Amino acid sequence: MEHLLAVLRAARWAGAIAMTCAALAAHAQSHTHPTAVAVSAPEAGSDPPSLLGPLTPKRRWFVRIGAAGLKLNDSSTDVRDLDGPVLRSSDHPILPLLAPGVDAFGTPDGVSVDVRNSVSLFGSIGKFLDDHWALEGLVLALPFKHDIHGAGTIARLGKVATVKQLPPTLILHYYFNDFDAKFRPSIGIGLNYTKFFEAKATPALEAYTGGRTRIKMKPSWGLGLFAGAQYRINERLHVKLTVGYVRVRTTATMTTTHTMLSGNSPVLSDYPYPVNQIPTDPVAREAMDNLIDQVATERGGSLGTFKREIRSKLDPYVVLLSVGYSF
Repeated sequence: MEHLLAVLRAARWAGAIAMTCAALAAHAQSHTHPTAVAVSAPEAGSDPPSLLGPLTPKRRWFVRIGAAGLKLNDSSTDVRDLDGPVLRSSDHPILPLLAPGVDAFGTPDGVSVDVRNSVSLFGSIGKFLDDHWALEGLVLALPFKHDIHGAGTIARLGKVATVKQLPPTLILHYYFNDFDAKFRPSIGIGLNYTKFFEAKATPALEAYTGGRTRIKMKPSWGLGLFAGAQYRINERLHVKLTVGYVRVRTTATMTTTHTMLSGNSPVLSDYPYPVNQIPTDPVAREAMDNLIDQVATERGGSLGTFKREIRSKLDPYVVLLSVGYSF
């Protein structure tokens, strides 16, 4: 019996000790492992928080306005007759006597033109396709007006015509340096369309051709090469200088109606001797007046309608100076 009582006492002390150890372990755990705080995940589709704050979007669209200058590399052929000549030696029996050795009175040799330079205002719109490539359309401009002067045989006539033109151009640029750099050189290639309009002959040309002369010039398609530099003033404003070379070719057709010549016509001075002496010889001048009147009467009142053609290679150097706005 005494042995059984000793065992029960030992079991009771062991249980008490075990409970005390469990309590101590729970107390220690509560001080070494603080309660976890629940953190909710961001909602699906939301942007993660940025450590740098909101980013400014790149302004890829731009518009520009400025001045444009065209320095022409003009090279024109001689004028050639499409029909005619105005007179032939067989048209009147006196004509071979006044102009021995001249079988036909067409456009004299060496008649050409010199198309002069022009300056105007332009506007463009464009967009950066990425940080380096950009498309720009030169779509707005005040018309360029060119004076056309006589060259070669008719250089003495001075200004013989005027013409206006609009040259819309699409340019693909490549810009060097970073998108936000202050200074960005560029190179580019473009497609140009040049539309000529309001071509008008001067009184000097119409006196030379012998009547009212209408001029029509064909439009031109051509490629251009460009190089430039852009300076960034701030995130919206910049200035741009561009230089280029553009291929521009055209053919002008001159149509003279109700043509009439006389012994004083300026064109006679450009035929070989002795025709070039007719304007200064009273007798020869009167004889020429009479025979031209007779031929015109036979033809219905005038010498007729005659067309002439000249081909011009203009190929201008282009200088564009503009202020731009990005958005």
